[in-house]
Amino acid sequence: MAHDLPIPEEPTFRDAMRIAIGERWEQVWETVPAAVEGKDIEGVHDVRVASRRLRAAMDVAAGAFPADWYKPLHKLAKQITRELGAVRDRDVLIESFQKDREKAPPEEWPGIDLVIERIDAERVEARQAMEKFLAGLESSGKIDETRRRFGETGSKKLKMAESKGATS
Repeated sequence: MAHDLPIPEEPTFRDAMRIAIGERWEQVWETVPAAVEGKDIEGVHDVRVASRRLRAAMDVAAGAFPADWYKPLHKLAKQITRELGAVRDRDVLIESFQKDREKAPPEEWPGIDLVIERIDAERVEARQAMEKFLAGLESSGKIDETRRRFGETGSKKLKMAESKGATS
């Protein structure tokens, strides 16, 4: 009979958001090394995408967690997006001007090259600031704090709860 089946335990909103936010923090931390390495401009882009997804989840869950520790981490998520923005903006500009140069007549190349050179100099400065900021995150203990606050529940617990409900 249907009424004899155990009711699977469902995660609360807070539990579900802790898992979602924890996974999004991990996505941020997993993408940081490629951004710091700098071999591919997509590394910075990937961190910014991950941090925007994190911010969106944190926006939704703001009332579900104690403000004294949640607000600073929410602010940090926003800061990560912002701190990498200067590098990303210049990456996009340089890429755009390089494409413009390919289509431009040769007599315009020196002017375009000068613009690219100036943007690249700004990018170098922005990368230095970004790298300093990201290095500071690790030494500040913020990575460990996000894992302590959001990573303990993790997706494993949700999957275990789901499989428990499926097998019961």
